[in-house]
Amino acid sequence: MRISLFRNQSNYGMNPLETIRNWLSSAKALVINTGAGMGVDSGLADYRGNGGQWGQVETQNGKTVFEVVNPQAFIDNPTYSWQLFGQRIQEYANTPPHKGFYLLKNWIERFGFDYFILTSNIDGHFQKAGFEEYRIRELHGSLAYFQSSKPEISNKIWKNEQKGEEILANAEKGIFPKCPINQEIARPNVYMFRDDTYINTRSKEQEQRFQDFLTRNKGKEMVVFEIGSGPHVQSIRMKTRMLRSDFGAKIVRINPKDFAINPPNIGIPKGALAALQKIEDFME
Repeated sequence: MRISLFRNQSNYGMNPLETIRNWLSSAKALVINTGAGMGVDSGLADYRGNGGQWGQVETQNGKTVFEVVNPQAFIDNPTYSWQLFGQRIQEYANTPPHKGFYLLKNWIERFGFDYFILTSNIDGHFQKAGFEEYRIRELHGSLAYFQSSKPEISNKIWKNEQKGEEILANAEKGIFPKCPINQEIARPNVYMFRDDTYINTRSKEQEQRFQDFLTRNKGKEMVVFEIGSGPHVQSIRMKTRMLRSDFGAKIVRINPKDFAINPPNIGIPKGALAALQKIEDFME
């Protein structure tokens, strides 16, 4: 990666890799904000790019993603819904996180950062890579947890113990995960489209831990790596803007296409692994 591949250099004439190294060397806190693009180098599809998951859903079903990826679909068409999410559970479980996860983990250890992770992904790959559970905020929930499709009867959330292969095989037979309290068909504890039945108990606990992180790092040097988050789903980018405006965080935005960001922040028009590896090579 040549220097010309970076955008919005913080100090004109300075190698942006050197700028990033200086930011990391002086920072006390690191926030990692990730969207679907973080998983592409692991072999996972993003949502709106070429081969994106939502496009695949619409092609296979002939309906819009809003019509089929919503809580009502688990009641109206549980076979299709559990096949769709069972495939995701299987895919995420059988796919290892790419090296970029471990580069970030090594930087946290090398620089002694207090850190937090904000992700719109539901794949659990940060946990799989060894990041601490209590430092992760999953903005859209997680496929690792289920809830009842009728939370007005039971608001329990429980850890999924079934493998994707088992869920898929059972769905073919009309057998679906059920709530242990009310025996209604279960659904993933994931925030879907047109979702007014998502149980946010776990999300609230994660958000409180994130707020505690912000409180103890108020006034400290902070760096944010925003990776693989485009402008279509604003949940991650809103957090990035808040950290920049309210905490003076320095931003490194990594995205092959939607990398633009105002200086002194730095945009890198590359995928997650390529960009993180180049930064690592420079710091060695």
